[in-house]
Amino acid sequence: MTETAPKTSKATTPLGDQILVLVADDDADMRLYIRGCLRSRGDIRIVEATDGDEAFALAQTLLPDLIVSDLVMPGLDGAALCRALKADGRTREIPFLLVSGEAQASCADRFLAKPFNAAGLRAEVAHLVT
Repeated sequence: MTETAPKTSKATTPLGDQILVLVADDDADMRLYIRGCLRSRGDIRIVEATDGDEAFALAQTLLPDLIVSDLVMPGLDGAALCRALKADGRTREIPFLLVSGEAQASCADRFLAKPFNAAGLRAEVAHLVT
């Protein structure tokens, strides 16, 4: 797990009004890109998972405010991760943004097609967390 924390998360600590975002992607460059896109907001703390199984465990433990997940990754893929989290009473209300080069119907709250730009990602995040 990699974490960048300019401040703290409202989901896990009393130190601020940060939004905790869990980013799940097996591609380190994509996680870096997503982190860079969202860092400019200033009110986001990012926790990263490198596969669906790690993302599931982190989501259950941290109860993030938003999950941004790739579709194709080891362990649970993004669609299976979404279904598992939406089936759990503790995590079902967490907004889920699925990003992928492959369009597909899923339980995700929103879908963002790759390639995407920073403005598009920020707009989707704003839609889901405000």
